[in-house]
Amino acid sequence: MNYETLLKSIDCMASDFLFLDSGDMDVPTTGKFLNHLENVAREALNLNIMPIQEVGRGLNSILECIILDSIEDKEAAILTFEQGIALLQEIVNVEKNQGKYQGDIRGYLERIAFVTGTSISSSDKEIVDEVQASKEKITAAGASEEFLIQDESLLRDFIAEGMEYVEEIEVNILNLENNPENRDYINAIFRPFHSIKGVASFLNLEKIRELSHNIESLLDKARNGEHSVTPPLIDVVLDGADALKSMISRLKEALEGKKENPLDVDLSALEMRIHNINKGIEQEPSVKKLGEILIDDGVLSEQMLEEGLKAKENNPEKRLGETLIKERAVTPKQVSQALRKQAEQITDMSTIRVDTRKLDDLIDMVGELVITQSMVQQNISNQENGNKDLARNVSQLFRITSNLQKVSTSLRMIPIKQTFQRMARLARDVSKNVGKAVVVEMEGEDTELDRNMVDEIYNPLVHMIRNSVDHGLETPEERVRCGKPEKGLIQLKAYHRGGNFVIEISDDGRGLNREKILKKAIQNHLVNSVEGLTDQEIYRMIFLPGFSTAEKVTDVSGRGVGMDVVRQTIEKLRGKIEIESIPGKGTTFITRFPLTMAIIDGMIVKVGKERFILPTTAIRQVLRPTRESHNHIVGQGETVNVMGRLMPLVRVYDLFDIEPEKVDPWDAIVIVVDGASRSKCLLVDQIIGKAEVVIKSLGEGLKDIDGISGGAIMGDGQIGLIIDPEGLFELSEHC
Repeated sequence: MNYETLLKSIDCMASDFLFLDSGDMDVPTTGKFLNHLENVAREALNLNIMPIQEVGRGLNSILECIILDSIEDKEAAILTFEQGIALLQEIVNVEKNQGKYQGDIRGYLERIAFVTGTSISSSDKEIVDEVQASKEKITAAGASEEFLIQDESLLRDFIAEGMEYVEEIEVNILNLENNPENRDYINAIFRPFHSIKGVASFLNLEKIRELSHNIESLLDKARNGEHSVTPPLIDVVLDGADALKSMISRLKEALEGKKENPLDVDLSALEMRIHNINKGIEQEPSVKKLGEILIDDGVLSEQMLEEGLKAKENNPEKRLGETLIKERAVTPKQVSQALRKQAEQITDMSTIRVDTRKLDDLIDMVGELVITQSMVQQNISNQENGNKDLARNVSQLFRITSNLQKVSTSLRMIPIKQTFQRMARLARDVSKNVGKAVVVEMEGEDTELDRNMVDEIYNPLVHMIRNSVDHGLETPEERVRCGKPEKGLIQLKAYHRGGNFVIEISDDGRGLNREKILKKAIQNHLVNSVEGLTDQEIYRMIFLPGFSTAEKVTDVSGRGVGMDVVRQTIEKLRGKIEIESIPGKGTTFITRFPLTMAIIDGMIVKVGKERFILPTTAIRQVLRPTRESHNHIVGQGETVNVMGRLMPLVRVYDLFDIEPEKVDPWDAIVIVVDGASRSKCLLVDQIIGKAEVVIKSLGEGLKDIDGISGGAIMGDGQIGLIIDPEGLFELSEHC
């Protein structure tokens, strides 16, 4: 069974709840959550997960009560809604990983009944029916039916919010036109359409709902790379925003008694344009002629243009611009400006936008080419009397392949600088909201990362920045009392280390309160005993669902949902997150992600009969130690003296249960490898050589093997495992 779609819908709801600007919910926000619940209900019905349907039914009733303002304690309702999201995540994870969910949800449903004043019954398909009923009490006749105002106050709120949303769309569509590859602008346009659709559905405004849904779907395909952001798409989104503005204005007139049926409008032409873009039927842009540009600029009339064309017929050797100047219809400057605009159009048409999926395909094919290259090289090296001309030609092919690999890989790599700049802006904005002063320092912002990874890590970084400012930094008065500068410091660092891409977010605030975390964990029955827990294990408790030590919920943080979402997102990217904290000094979040480049330089080593690949970026030194440099130290285990420094020795064969060829370090090879924050010595039997290898996933069943980040096809067609240095270090410490 496929749970990914259901998980995605619930995670989207959790993420939207996490990034609410305030603890209270307005009408557009509740409409957005109704959209999410409809998707969750449908997928839960398909998978026949009854608890999801029942909890979804309860969440839907909370939203209805909030919209109708029939609930006394909104804060309790929002808290209950938050708990419901966490419960949905728990149910799906149990169903996916362990089978049938056996937990008792009756207590939660009773809490909803207490908060809303309505009982929640448990039936099979009712959840979908009720969500649909709450959102789509719409007649099939649509515009031809009489328009009825069901709730005047809600409609007035929708009109005010809707006009603000349309203005937001208009601003961001112009930004998108200047930066068509920027997904943030697409998202900024997508969200208002999505919110308008949700509330329009609840208010039975079918035409508005349908148009918003169609444009929302178009934008969704654009942000997923299915459509390019072309001028026709920009035009149709702008026209769609104009149509929404017109219909919302007509709704206002209907409230004033000036319109009987405000939504009786013809959108067929606009819907056909949306349909054509969805089907890829786009009108090819054409370069405007000089006369058309001059008319558009208002410096020439159509009649004057016709006279100029007739004059040109008598002097065909002269160009139109020269003729118009001679006829004193335009000035040389005006013709020059028009010609420049025409040249800009031609330049624009000489460039193309490439779908990111095509880039992925290109990199995959180059990867296969590198594998084939390694096989050919292996075959040639195995021949005792090979053809010298063939060897020379293949060597040239290898150089070309290597250059092709570098170019294709660079197409997907972008610096983290833009993301860091946005984080700096976010830190300043949040600090103003919570009454704090902050200075942001950036380091390594030119470090490059795969574009897909940059998009995925954005939300986790946002929440960690918000947490650092809201929870981590003290107020200016507190900082002065502690002898610190009045302004708090947030540091953003990015760098490559040990075959990983590392991002550090540090603050010089109060640090994590170890005792407070333990107290909260015991209260929530997350731990029974505090004996033997390390600081790192205690700090990691903040990533548990619903865990928060905040004394009150603010519009920035404190709901206990965020850090769990952060952890889940990072783990989906095969990344890891660690926390370093010193009371009174500050906290550092360290996130590590594997480099997603398809091809890496690696050193092939042999342990017993197995071959492993070490990323060359992680290798510091290779040596064969003397007997005297090998030591056993109490509390540290085996060490090797490397240039006066004692470094831990890791026997790779012990970790993977391999029969080694050599056991004594002075007979084998020792490789000094750098991890994220430490270095160790790996004991291997021999070094086979260096090669460019293509990273291949090991699949769902083997993706979580400690110490291994992937596999690669070797020159002889066999599989070699790629070592994750930091993961290997952790594995050695637990063995």
